[in-house]
Amino acid sequence: MRTLRRASMVAGIAVMSTIGLVTQAQASSNSGWVYTSNSSGAVYFDADLNGYPGYEKITVCDNTTDGRGTEAVVQGYDGDGPVAYVVSDPNNNGECASAIGNFFLEETAVSVTVYEYWGSNTAHPGYGSGVA
Repeated sequence: MRTLRRASMVAGIAVMSTIGLVTQAQASSNSGWVYTSNSSGAVYFDADLNGYPGYEKITVCDNTTDGRGTEAVVQGYDGDGPVAYVVSDPNNNGECASAIGNFFLEETAVSVTVYEYWGSNTAHPGYGSGVA
């Protein structure tokens, strides 16, 4: 009898633990700096902008003076389907470019790509991820 009670208690704990894992949401996380493969540019995805819960910030920086700009594409979901936001920093002038908004559905994965561009050409991609 004691074995039967212990087995049913263990089974109950296992079921409750599984339910807890299934309903647990993914916490927001920034991408950290994601660099082009030659480190000429970078992007930072800020998942929850300080002071503005639910808002994200995408910051792109061109780090070299080489006649090329740096561009980032951040992709995720906005509740209606997949969306992509492009932010460009066209030159190394000491300032970064950024965009702020409620771009993505909260607690969903985003993919981050950064690359050099000039004209219609692109090169040196770098990849990262975050959670909105």
